[in-house]
Amino acid sequence: MSGRAEARVPMPPWHQFGTVLAPAEHEALLAWTIGNRGRFKPAGLAELGVDRSKRVAEKLKDLGPLERVFEQRIGALLPEIFARTGTRPFEVEHLELEIAAHGDGAFFARHSDMAFGPGRRPLGGDDSGRHDRLISAVYYYHREPKAFAGGALRLHRFGGAGGADDHVDIEPAQNSLVVFPSWTQHEVMRVECPGGAFEDFRFAVNAWLCRSLS
Repeated sequence: MSGRAEARVPMPPWHQFGTVLAPAEHEALLAWTIGNRGRFKPAGLAELGVDRSKRVAEKLKDLGPLERVFEQRIGALLPEIFARTGTRPFEVEHLELEIAAHGDGAFFARHSDMAFGPGRRPLGGDDSGRHDRLISAVYYYHREPKAFAGGALRLHRFGGAGGADDHVDIEPAQNSLVVFPSWTQHEVMRVECPGGAFEDFRFAVNAWLCRSLS
C-alpha cells in the first residue's frame, strides 16, 4: 500500500462579478421579467423535455430590449471571463440567453451544460447542432426586499466523491454574474419562496458563450 496521498482534481475555475448592470438596467430587466410572466414555460432538459424529478423551474428565451445590454456587458467582460475560467480566448459566434425563474420548491439537479461521449450533439446555439457551449454565465436579480431563500449555485469537483470539500456553493447575489466552464458539473439548490408570488422568485439570466464547430 502506497503512503503517497491520492492526487485530487482541483475545483473548476469560476468567478463572480459584482454590480454588472446599472440600476436603471437592473430595474428594466426586473420589470420586463415580471411583465412577461404569462409567457414563461416549464423548463426542460436539453433533449429529454420536462422532468420534474430533475428540474423544476420556468424559463423564457426572450430578453426583449435587454438582450443588447447583455451582449454589451459580456463583450466588455470577455477578456476577464476568459482569464477567470482558464479558457483559451475564442470568437464568440453565438450568445445563447434565457431567463430562468425559480419559485418555491424549484431546483436543478446535478448536470453539465456541455454534452460528452461518442456521437454527442452540441447543446448550444440555435438548435442547429453547429454551436458548442464553452463558457456558462449566470446573472442574478430579484425584487427587494428579497423574499426567497436558498437557490445557491453548487459547482462540483470533477470526479469528486461528494464530500464537503468536493463542491462550492455560490449565493445568488443581487446584480452579480457567475462564470465557469460549461463542462463543469453543477446544480441549483432548492429554493424556498413561501409567498409563491412570481415577482418574489429567484430570477436569473442564463448565458452560454458558444463557438461554431465548422
